[in-house]
Amino acid sequence: MKRLLLLPLLLCALIMQCTTAYAQQETAPPTRILSISPIVGDTISPQEKATYGLFPYYATGNFRYAYFTQRLAPDSTLTLNTQLRDGRLVQRPFTSEEFATTHFMVENRARELGGGSQGGAPLVGLNAVTSTGNNPELVLGSTYQITLHNGTSFKGNLVGLTLTSADFDTPDLGRVTVQRVDIKRYVSLEVNKGGRVRDDVGNGNRLFFAPTARSLRKGEGYVQNIDIFLLGANYGVTDNFSIGLLASAIPGIGLGNQVVALTPKLTTKVSDKWDVGVGALIARIPDFDYDNGSGFGAGIAYGLATYGTADDNLTMGLGYGFSGQGGFRRTPVVLLGGAKRITNRVSLVSENYLFVQGAGGVGGLYGIRLGWPRTTFNIGSFYVAPFEGGGAFGYLYPVYLDVALRFGQPKK
Repeated sequence: MKRLLLLPLLLCALIMQCTTAYAQQETAPPTRILSISPIVGDTISPQEKATYGLFPYYATGNFRYAYFTQRLAPDSTLTLNTQLRDGRLVQRPFTSEEFATTHFMVENRARELGGGSQGGAPLVGLNAVTSTGNNPELVLGSTYQITLHNGTSFKGNLVGLTLTSADFDTPDLGRVTVQRVDIKRYVSLEVNKGGRVRDDVGNGNRLFFAPTARSLRKGEGYVQNIDIFLLGANYGVTDNFSIGLLASAIPGIGLGNQVVALTPKLTTKVSDKWDVGVGALIARIPDFDYDNGSGFGAGIAYGLATYGTADDNLTMGLGYGFSGQGGFRRTPVVLLGGAKRITNRVSLVSENYLFVQGAGGVGGLYGIRLGWPRTTFNIGSFYVAPFEGGGAFGYLYPVYLDVALRFGQPKK
């Protein structure tokens, strides 16, 4: 009976939707597609956008294609229609002056590259010419840390951009104009609600010990020391894959009886704020046989989802422990953690684990992170709350200390 009642409601909803779409189609004025230049044709691709320096307000990495339309009405409105990779279709009004300027940008750039319109066909095979190597495209309105080839460095908000130059509003130097060929590298910076620029202190790829679904960027990494006796290193092989190494360094124990682990992680961005990933910690655990230093393999395989930015994020994860002696555990460990940046230097961090093996319980770390562009210092305390017996206990003094030194430059 309920299904029979739902059927007419669904049918009504479908009819209303079709009627609305038809009415909009009837009332909307007709339009035509305009070509900005025969060099690029009717539809502008990401390669053409980069080659001719078009539409700096859209990041190249999020750009699929764009085209111009004109309403066949007395006002003859021009519109730039841009399809982004995140699924949005953005419609931006264009004046005739802007349209003409864009046309001349394409024509002039084609002459500089020695191309031309080639009989009205789009130019193909041209490499995108950028003055900053592998950096992503500059975006108007964003704030950057700029480093020039002569060693000069400053922070500024990008307020103007041409094919050859960039204008920045800086807090210390006022308006600064630099030639794009003079820019060695730039890093996008976050601006807080008070308008103050925050340093780039990493991509939020971990909490304390636990990873997030955010990855190291290609070409950057860090070396790390945890509680003196655990050493680590991590490197971004691509923007979506990183590999790490952990090793204990306990005095008085030979190399054959130290713990060694690999930490591969594969991630992907599913939206502007959501990242997901999978990874593992694969360790060799010694059995402290001092004659031959034998051991066995163990670790944890996990999946993660992270919501937020590098500075403010929430991570949920599920992991299954395994060992060479007993295979995979039948019950998982649940992770819930997050980070909140409260000043340019200080973030609050917490990672919490739910154990359902045996009697079960919760435990984790909480504390602060002190961050600089190349150095991170974490200070954490520990707590445990078993579900049965023993009661909860924890520590207010630090039991987790780590320092990480970042190296390399992000490459896009």
